[in-house]
Amino acid sequence: MEFSQELALFGARVVLVLILLIAIWLLRRLIAWLLARPLERIVTRAGRTDLIEPTRGLFSTATGYLLLALWIDLGARIFDFHPTIMNIVQHLTRTLVIVAFAVMIYRLVASAVYSRNRLLLFTGITIEEALIPFVRTGLQLLILAIGLVIIIQEWGYDVSGLIAGLGLGGLALSLAAQDTLANIFGFTAVVGDRPFVVGEFIKTKDVEGTIEHVGLRSTRVRQINQAVVTVPNSMLASAAVLNWSRLTKRQVDMTLNISYDADAETMQSMLGQIRAYLSDHDKVEPGSVVVYLVNFGSSSMEVLVRCYLTIGDWKEFTATKEGILLEILRIVNQLGLHIAFPRSALYIDNLRGELNLSEQPLAPPK
Repeated sequence: MEFSQELALFGARVVLVLILLIAIWLLRRLIAWLLARPLERIVTRAGRTDLIEPTRGLFSTATGYLLLALWIDLGARIFDFHPTIMNIVQHLTRTLVIVAFAVMIYRLVASAVYSRNRLLLFTGITIEEALIPFVRTGLQLLILAIGLVIIIQEWGYDVSGLIAGLGLGGLALSLAAQDTLANIFGFTAVVGDRPFVVGEFIKTKDVEGTIEHVGLRSTRVRQINQAVVTVPNSMLASAAVLNWSRLTKRQVDMTLNISYDADAETMQSMLGQIRAYLSDHDKVEPGSVVVYLVNFGSSSMEVLVRCYLTIGDWKEFTATKEGILLEILRIVNQLGLHIAFPRSALYIDNLRGELNLSEQPLAPPK
């Protein structure tokens, strides 16, 4: 009689556990939907209805672990296992809860840091697109490491020795790969600050040319002579970079040397014509024209000609500057002036008399 009662009680417990399993399984989607509601509101306000279903899917696996932990805990209580077994069950259920939250955060990071626009949508933080994979991978590794440490501690193991060993190993690895790490950090600085991008022309103390590729370790630069130079990112991150491609205007700065055979009226006419020509030029920035007689040099009168051209491209700037120089030359020639060149005159007056030189030729040496 007792055996039949115990068997009936065991059967009732089994049925109750099965009913509990079915109920929890049916509640799985509802709980996942409740957990996803805050994120669904965010994507709905942003008009990204295409992200609603993927957002719900983020919590399905984590919800499964949570409900499995709940089912195991309730089932163990229903069967009223031995305290030793109950202790193991409690460790197991807490481990499942830790895994559930770790999986949830891991998948949230994978989804939120999927792209620059996705990260801005969920967090309001802006990061360069090239840095997204590194940020995502770093956060995911951190989540896995923290989850693993918590699980080890949950089962009663001391992780201080493990952490110390990992710290020493990480120190040794960082010392061995310090150049590689420096280049990786240089890459993050280059991508984050964006002093240049592929296709731009830069100049540093060590290299000058067009950026062809920005890699994790180094950057390739094609010089004017078409040679390709590979520069470590750590050098570029710490160097002063002159980016010629981002100029919105370029300066014309020169000194025009006019010979001294010009009179004041002609010089004044030349200065006025050059000012008027530059002021009316469609590529010259208004208000930047400077044309003045600035000095009487040793062999010419020096005229300062300075202005800004609203041109960023070097070839177009050079062609426009050529046209300006030719027009200035026409103005000078039309006024009958001459562009001077450096020269010097040597005057010898009665040198023979002052030195009392003999009229007789010198005898050849014996």
